[in-house]
Amino acid sequence: MKLFTGLRKSIRDENLPPERRVFRTTVWAFIGMFTILVLASLTAFLVALRGPEETVVPDMAGQELPQALIQLQERGLHSYVQLRYHSDPGLKGRVISHAPAPGSVVRAGRRITLLISQGAIIEDIGDYRGMQLADVREEIQGLGSGGTRVLTVGNVSNVFDDASPGTVIAQTPEPGTRISGSTTLDLVVSRGPDIETFSLPTYLGMDWNDALQVLARDGVPFVFQLEQEPTSGRAAVVVSQSPDPGTEIEAGTPVSLRIRNQPNPRSGRRFGIFDRTLPRYAVAVELSAVAVGPGGETTTLFTMNHPGGRVAFPYELEIGSTIILYRFDTEVIRYPVMKAQDQD
Repeated sequence: MKLFTGLRKSIRDENLPPERRVFRTTVWAFIGMFTILVLASLTAFLVALRGPEETVVPDMAGQELPQALIQLQERGLHSYVQLRYHSDPGLKGRVISHAPAPGSVVRAGRRITLLISQGAIIEDIGDYRGMQLADVREEIQGLGSGGTRVLTVGNVSNVFDDASPGTVIAQTPEPGTRISGSTTLDLVVSRGPDIETFSLPTYLGMDWNDALQVLARDGVPFVFQLEQEPTSGRAAVVVSQSPDPGTEIEAGTPVSLRIRNQPNPRSGRRFGIFDRTLPRYAVAVELSAVAVGPGGETTTLFTMNHPGGRVAFPYELEIGSTIILYRFDTEVIRYPVMKAQDQD
């Protein structure tokens, strides 16, 4: 206050010449302006030091984008929008999540990242009929995102049908059904045409070679074995079979037969069981067993359509012969007939 009082007296001092009074007035004006500038700068510095006001991030999950933007604007916050597909079609155009999380205390002007759903990858059920089940699973596996998938395979029913095995022939929901949330797709899958069955005849008491020829003629896979505990009776005949005679079995079902041993084959010959395992074939293939004697003469032991798997049948051949198994015209196994002590 004394400073301004002295300033007024100095300016109004009538004893000073006019030029001195103008000079003093100008000097004091500059001093005043400088003082005001210093005070303004100090005030701005203190305000900047304090920083923007703090605010709380609202919970915007599930809100439509315009509503979320308004909430951020009211709190002085900025937005950064990211779009992503989501498994729930109902969230299309809404906030999936945001960062920082709801309830976080931030300063005004902070940028908030909003993750917005642009809908599901698919919005209605596709037509999967005619596709293989494995292909349907693979396609559906890639749909949606996050922990919950937009479409999952539910119950799979297998029925006989003319379509090839594994083909989807029906689905629920129907193709074109709109998806309103996570959906389970139930499928009906073909297991192929109805499997033919027949009543298994009896092979009991038959000579092993007669039984072998009947089985091959009827296309029934077989596994011959020697009985484990010898019984009395005619040698080299069938003493048991599984399944039992009269059982209804599907085509391609192997039949196991036990035969009595033939302890005393003719001189220079060997009685044994050929036992090998083939790969499983998608469809039955033509299988032939041929014996080649020591002199090169050939004898066909049997020919049949076979699904693959284990093949075991008896033989009585000259030592030095070779059993060759053919799939169509391709040799798959070559088996030498040797003396008992030398045979594998």
